[in-house]
Formats: sequence, C-alpha cells, structure tokens
Amino acid sequence: MKNQSLLKQEIPVSLALLSLLWITRSGVVGSHFGSALNLPDASWAVFWLLGFWVRQVRWLIAGFVASATADYFAVQHGTSADCFTLAYIFLIPSYLSLWVAGRWAQRQSLFEDSTWATHALSLLVGVFACFTCANIGMYLASETVNQLSIWNYTLAVAHYLPLYLATTALYVSVGLLIAYVIKQIRLLPNSSQRA
Repeated sequence: MKNQSLLKQEIPVSLALLSLLWITRSGVVGSHFGSALNLPDASWAVFWLLGFWVRQVRWLIAGFVASATADYFAVQHGTSADCFTLAYIFLIPSYLSLWVAGRWAQRQSLFEDSTWATHALSLLVGVFACFTCANIGMYLASETVNQLSIWNYTLAVAHYLPLYLATTALYVSVGLLIAYVIKQIRLLPNSSQRA
C-alpha cells in the first residue's frame, strides 16, 4: 500500500518537473542560460531531480520526449537548428548520467547534515558527465566544430561548464528546499491534534 501511495505521489512531481523542463527549454519563457526576461533552461536539473525523486523509468523516457518536443518547438519558432545533428543522440547518455547521479543521491538519507555534501558531489559528477558526453557528441558529429583540434574545442567550450553547474545547482537547490519545507509542514501537528 505504501508503494502505491509513493507511486501516486510521483505523478504530480513528475508532471511538474516535465512542465518546468518544457517551458524553460522550448523558448516560451526560457533560454540556455537565462536573461533578464527569460528563465535558464532547467532540463539538466529536471533529469537529476527525476532520478532523485521518481522510481519509475517511464518518467525518464517522458523526460527525453519532453526535451525533444521542446527543442522541436523552439526550432519551429526561430531557434537555430545547429545542435540538431547526429550529436543530438548523445543527449540520451548525457541526460541519463544526470538521472543516474540523482538516483545515487536518492539512496542517501535526505535532510541529514552529512548527506548534503553527498548530494552536492552527486550533482557535480552528474553535471560534469553530462557536459562531457554532450560535448564529445558535438565534437564527433557536428561539421561546424570538428574542424577544431580536440584541445581547441575543449578550450572553446570549457567556460560554459560553470554556467551549466550553477544553473543546475540553483534549480536542484530550489527543488530540494521546496521538498524540505513540504516535509516540515507535514511533520507539524494539524489543528485538530493541537486542541
């Protein structure tokens, strides 16, 4: 019975995360790193949080679908299609690395002081793996960048890593903070118990 309750809780959490991914990735109110008018793309954080909170793999697949449809929508509305090469396939293992990192972090006991460092390490490793995999794919499959030496390409993209890490960490931190507040509220005795 408890497992069914947990699985039912996954539906609104998953739908909220996928909505956040789609809205910030499609260009509706988001852009890659954000601006004064747009939120930064939350997709990396969404995949980590899906791994952290959601047990069913179907939501990971739904994340891939949401990401692809958001990208398609963005291209149809004027975003450059430069990333739609064979390199796009590399986003599957890239996002999977974030999901796996979130799954690993989930096995730690959330909200204990010692696990915050573990979650941070998980996020760092997941973002680094995602960034590396996505850029290897871009280097190998894109005609626009593979003319650079691998060293020059690495130098050209390395300065983006801190932005991806900061954006992902911000969204994950907000998500974990919201979860913490909800957990604390649920621990409060309700008004009928106080009387």
